[in-house]
Amino acid sequence: MKYDLKFKQAVIAYYAQGHSSLSTAKHFSISDKDVSKWLAQFNLGGIDAIKPKQNKTIYTAEFKYKVLTTMQDERLSLSDTALRFGISSPSLISVWRKIYQTDGMLGLEPKSKGRVPMSKNKHKYIVDKPDHEKTTAELQRELLYLRAENAYLKKLDALLNPPKKDNKQG
Repeated sequence: MKYDLKFKQAVIAYYAQGHSSLSTAKHFSISDKDVSKWLAQFNLGGIDAIKPKQNKTIYTAEFKYKVLTTMQDERLSLSDTALRFGISSPSLISVWRKIYQTDGMLGLEPKSKGRVPMSKNKHKYIVDKPDHEKTTAELQRELLYLRAENAYLKKLDALLNPPKKDNKQG
């Protein structure tokens, strides 16, 4: 669950009044791990360290590798590593480690998100060269495309202009 900055500041202020992290957690009905994490973040980076992130951070492969090697070289826990590098979720580092073990450095590269862009060549069956220069396969593809286009236009016309019925009574 995400907490806003004012709430985190209230938790830190309550703790600063001399309360233990456990009693602070009970007072605010939150986990004592959250209290400890916010205190450590605040002590390390001040108010900016406990501000909620506005959008997702995209980490470079080099940064991920640096995080993993530092964690291994200095034998840091996931939480300590996340705290040191300003990563909001220690489990993210665990995911990076698994990816690195299976796919190496290439696996750490950021993946593009969303849909694949549409092809820029909308009419790939129509080639811009004279008919006598086209191959048989190109001509057949163009014919197939034009037949489909013609059938589509006929159906569209039938939907937009329904046939008129004659009201002749005989």
